[in-house]
Formats: sequence, C-alpha cells, structure tokens
Amino acid sequence: MTERTRLLIADWEPTRLGIRMALDGTVDVCAEASDAEQAIRAAMREQPDVCLVGHDIPGGAIATVRGVSRAAPNAAVVLLTPSHDVDDLLESIRAGAVGYVPGAVDAERLRRVVKAIAAHEAVVPRAMVLELLLELRGGGPGTDALTMREGQVLGMLRRGQSTAEIADRLSIAPVTVRRHISQLVRKLGVDDRAALMRDDRVPGAA
Repeated sequence: MTERTRLLIADWEPTRLGIRMALDGTVDVCAEASDAEQAIRAAMREQPDVCLVGHDIPGGAIATVRGVSRAAPNAAVVLLTPSHDVDDLLESIRAGAVGYVPGAVDAERLRRVVKAIAAHEAVVPRAMVLELLLELRGGGPGTDALTMREGQVLGMLRRGQSTAEIADRLSIAPVTVRRHISQLVRKLGVDDRAALMRDDRVPGAA
C-alpha cells in the first residue's frame, strides 16, 4: 500500500480548515501551525513531506519558508500567495520554496499542486516562468535577446493585464509599455499583441 503524503499546513485557522477539507482523504495532515515559530517547531518534530505556507502567516511567510526548509530539509515547501510578482517568486525560491501558487486556489487545483509537489516536481505558474528565467539570466547577449523589462511585460500580458495596469505596476508610462510590446512582436516573430498573449509559444530569445 502506497504511503500517503504527510502534510504540514501553516496558515490562519480558517484557511487551514479550507485546505483540510479540500485535501480530505488524499493526504495525512501531520501538523498545523498558526505562525512562523509554530511551523518551524512542527517541521522539526514531524519532518513532513510537504508544507503549505500562507502568505500572511504571522511571523512572515518568507521567514516561515526559510525556517521550515532548514528544520525539515526533505520537506517540499509551497507558498500560497495572491502575488504574481516575479520578485516575490524569487524571494520564496531563495528561501527554500519549491512551489509558488499565486491567486485563488480551489480544491481541485490544490490537490493537483500537492500531488505534483509530492512527486518531486516544482510548481511555478507557466505565465511566470519566462519572467523568472529572464530575471535569473539578467537579459542576454545579442540584439534579438529579450531584456528583463520585456520579459516582465510579456509575462504580465499573458496574465491578462492591460497596458495601463502594466505601466502602473512597473512605474513606467503607457507609451513605454506599448514600445516594449512592439519590440516583443518584432523579436518573437509574431503578428500582433494577441499572439504575444498566447502562452503556447516558446520565445526565441537568445
């Protein structure tokens, strides 16, 4: 008989209840914690397979991710967060997370995430992968390489954000966003903005 995943849930009580209900019968919840200190102690004691950390947990989500990762090195830590910001994603990865789940999470999605993490897969939203790679790479050689800013604009486009929303998020003028979009259309060899927004293409950045 296959052993079920041992799960630590670190979040506010109402959220923990929702997670327990969503995952009922699919995992063994070995411990729960309502703040960073409790989570780290529970991780050290229980050595869970997976730990789900809420973004607004008292004591700080990143501190919790870092502490749990150190206390239970074999645990796969996942951050549940409303943020789609690549900087937040990078910070969580550097703290030890192998999963980053932004936005609202329904029961089916949560089960898929835990199953993937338990199978030793990293979980990062597809729309954020390019931004992450470009951020880590810091751009690239050659005139046809995407710049870091172009990667950010492309990622936001694929998450459905408007020109005004992108401009506000990046603190740049809307005309600058439109210029980046024109460059992306040229560099990626697509017809228009709508083609950029389809995430089934692999950009041809050098």
